[in-house]
Amino acid sequence: MTTTTTKKPHVLVIPFPQSGHMVPHLDLTHQILLRGATVTVLVTPKNSSYLDALRSLHSPEHFKTLILPFPSHPCIPSGVESLQQLPLEAIVHMFDALSRLHDPLVDFLSRQPPSDLPDAILGSSFLSPWINKVADAFSIKSISFLPINAHSISVMWAQEDRSFFNDLETATTESYGLVINSFYDLEPEFVETVKTRFLNHHRIWTVGPLLPFKAGVDRGGQSSIPPAKVSAWLDSCPEDNSVVYVGFGSQIRLTAEQTAALAAALEKSSVRFIWAVRDAAKKVNSSDNSVEEDVIPAGFEERVKEKGLVIRGWAPQTMILEHRAVGSYLTHLGWGSVLEGMVGGVMLLAWPMQADHFFNTTLIVDKLRAAVRVGENRDSVPDSDKLARILAESAREDLPERVTLMKLREKAMEAIKEGGSSYKNLDELVAEMCL
Repeated sequence: MTTTTTKKPHVLVIPFPQSGHMVPHLDLTHQILLRGATVTVLVTPKNSSYLDALRSLHSPEHFKTLILPFPSHPCIPSGVESLQQLPLEAIVHMFDALSRLHDPLVDFLSRQPPSDLPDAILGSSFLSPWINKVADAFSIKSISFLPINAHSISVMWAQEDRSFFNDLETATTESYGLVINSFYDLEPEFVETVKTRFLNHHRIWTVGPLLPFKAGVDRGGQSSIPPAKVSAWLDSCPEDNSVVYVGFGSQIRLTAEQTAALAAALEKSSVRFIWAVRDAAKKVNSSDNSVEEDVIPAGFEERVKEKGLVIRGWAPQTMILEHRAVGSYLTHLGWGSVLEGMVGGVMLLAWPMQADHFFNTTLIVDKLRAAVRVGENRDSVPDSDKLARILAESAREDLPERVTLMKLREKAMEAIKEGGSSYKNLDELVAEMCL
């Protein structure tokens, strides 16, 4: 991989500390490193482990880290440095805490010789209000990254009531450019809408789907079942496309009623399954840092042990979805999960819960007809009999949604091949950082 310029940029990467943002941001970082850039990644101490795989692949000459203490905040329990450890409503506190990295970062950059300053900051759009200020102070390009699609951006930015996200949109549009984890052929009209209606310049780079840069890596945490054991269990499944994977991302935690309905559906369906259950979240403003209780129904795991696995904590999701035995995926339809399911070639069963999940459902279910809706929102409780039937039927290869998804998969894989749209956009992004 080469860029069109002889000069290679030095890029300061500042990801948002939540796995759905951090993981694709680091996948993007890997692609930039492959194109000859030198990269420094800013993280706080407890997020440093996210960088281990990159450290193992790239020389310390080209891959560097900047570890700054996590700023204390009265509404964030001590020791918590990632949003997935908190309820989603704590996001405003996380924004506030991370904005306090502005001064220590300015202090660090002020002590560097001019030749060591980065050419560009590739920061999370969620942090763009203060990242832009840092970039302006040192005459550095500020390029924002959003791990979502152009359709969601066009819908969110068109809303009149955006609450605290209004500042993020304003700062993102004022950045030098925007990088998103999508591919042009999936949604060309929405990419053009973002470009002409909101950015008013050409600098939007679709670079997805961003794929794992190292196979077999725990991308964001530890699994209660070793990945090798999960892989062996899948290998033992005699039929292709016979396993349902159930996972709702790093932020969603089902209620006891929802969990009971889902467990009943899995049991009634008689399908083989893997169910990823999230760790409990810290309670904001709780003096004892107490956590939510595990709500898996008593006796469930014992009853289904011959046909199902329950994984607590982080699951090796990409490995699971790409295994030949897995045929469908019950998901909240977070964008990273959509792309991972698409690349894995599995049937998507959509239960949107919050935020951009609903925009993704509009795009993937309603517009593209590439997934089936099985749930309505965060408060809905599915009918276990109906859900059991859907789970049992989801392995069928002739389902029209599966056929459509496989066509989209072909386009996605073409985009990231040498000469594809996302591949070329990555080349252009690195070249643009040097201008």
